[in-house]
Amino acid sequence: MSRSDSSVKKRLRPSKSGLAAVAVVALLLGATSVFNAASSPTSAAAANQNGSEMKADAVTSLPVSFEVENVNRSKVACASDGATYTVRGHIVGPTKELRRERVKGATVYLHGLSFGEFFWDFAQAQNYDFATNQAKAGQVSVVIDRLGYVSSDKPEGNSVCVGSQADIAHQIVLDLRAGSYKVTPSGQAPEFSRVVLAGHSYGGQIAQVAAYSFGDIDGLIVIGYADRVQSQVLKDNAAYAAKVCASGGLRVGGAGPAGYAPFGAPEGAAAALFNSADPAVQSAALQLLTIDPCGDTASFAPAVAVDLVNVPSIEVPVLIIAGGSDALFPVPAGPDQASLFTGAASVDQVTLPNFAHAVTLEHAYEPSALRPLNDWLQKRFHK
Repeated sequence: MSRSDSSVKKRLRPSKSGLAAVAVVALLLGATSVFNAASSPTSAAAANQNGSEMKADAVTSLPVSFEVENVNRSKVACASDGATYTVRGHIVGPTKELRRERVKGATVYLHGLSFGEFFWDFAQAQNYDFATNQAKAGQVSVVIDRLGYVSSDKPEGNSVCVGSQADIAHQIVLDLRAGSYKVTPSGQAPEFSRVVLAGHSYGGQIAQVAAYSFGDIDGLIVIGYADRVQSQVLKDNAAYAAKVCASGGLRVGGAGPAGYAPFGAPEGAAAALFNSADPAVQSAALQLLTIDPCGDTASFAPAVAVDLVNVPSIEVPVLIIAGGSDALFPVPAGPDQASLFTGAASVDQVTLPNFAHAVTLEHAYEPSALRPLNDWLQKRFHK
């Protein structure tokens, strides 16, 4: 369980008002964001309090925050500082669902290296907001900036790692089930009966580690990640980050916490991430890329050996999504990764032919492109 037994019990306790607050998850590729961090937690379509005039496809985006401890109780040994931090993001879903005190389920999405929450709710171009598109399809998504990224708190870069990131994901799952998180400004949020954990790239590895270390999720989605099929480009990027980190790393914003580094030379980012991205989208996305905590970039390679031993113990349904033009995890990354889940209740695998690594930002993307993901969630968790 998360933190000490006493702190867990405290976090799971209902509030004095008796209102349960919960968060959820849903994800992959979408339409233009209707909300931003400064917007009201309810959509204009939901402004009518009795809901009588609510549009069928009304979407709500709730700004949320989770108080987490940067501890590592996962099966991957790596260092963390044990301090308390705040992780921020949004719960995006159908308005009618998020008005309920208890919701059937949600999907929590974890971004990879160099990215942030924007990977899931890209608002710089039309038809790229994955979370909103998921909401219109009836799914609830929890999209966050992981610890060390963008709007979330930033520890010293060497004090966070794949194991502590997995532990934090575990804590967020518990918070969503119990409603133990903050919603701005209303303070009210639903509890979620079922939680699926999804991750892209390094976020996919974090999701795997959380799944086999804590066993508290209902399903697992791994997007653009493989333990055994990794390109030379990926290895070169990791070496670049290691060199920067060995010299002390960079400071966030030039004056913030130290111990951060780009994952690869900036001039190589476009080739590593994109295949058919619209030039304007590619340019906007490259400007949003961020530096990574050195503990993140240093711990993912050693964690592979632990993955290979423990991934077969994951029992929940699993979906693997791969890009057919991924320069970091090339074909046959998807089928090979799927073959590791020998203990799962079910394993489904989809390779998207023309997609590169940044699947939510590719020009080839259409809301229907990730239809297999929606179908998978609907079939297993929203009956």
